[in-house]
Amino acid sequence: MLNLKNIIVPTDFSKVSATEFKYAKDFAEKMGATIHLINVMEKIPPFLQYGATNSSAAEEAEKAEQKCRERLEEIAEEIRDDSMLNIIPVFRKGIDYEEIISYSKEVKGDMIIIATHGRTGIFHTLLGSVAEKVIRYSNCPVLVISNEENES
Repeated sequence: MLNLKNIIVPTDFSKVSATEFKYAKDFAEKMGATIHLINVMEKIPPFLQYGATNSSAAEEAEKAEQKCRERLEEIAEEIRDDSMLNIIPVFRKGIDYEEIISYSKEVKGDMIIIATHGRTGIFHTLLGSVAEKVIRYSNCPVLVISNEENES
C-alpha cells in the first residue's frame, strides 16, 4: 500500500496549477501526510539580466520575492481551510524543475503532484515542460494533473 508522508506540490500561481491542490489535500488527509507547497523563482529576474543593476531594480526583485512568499502563505491557508493539515510553504530561487527535484530529495518526498498547462507545438518547444522534466528526473512517483480546460 502507498504510504505518503511528504507530498511535494509545485505552484506557479496560475489557475492551472491550482487544480492540483484538491488532489494534494485529499491524499494528505487520507494518509496523514504533509504538503510541501513550493514556488520557484528564477535566480536572476529577467529585468536584472540585461544590465539593470541600479538599486531600484534590485528593490523590485525583492518586492517580487516578497509577493511570492505572501502568495504561498495565502494558498497554504486556502488549502488548509478548516482542516488540521500540515502545509509547509517553500520558496526557492533557481531553475524550476531542478529546485523541485532537489527539494523533494531533501525532505524525502514520497510523491510530487504537479499540474500541466498542456502546451503543445511551438509553445512546448520554446518553453519546455516543467512537469515533463520533473517526471524525467524525479526519484519518487509523480502525479500529473492535466489542464481541465483543454479536456473534452
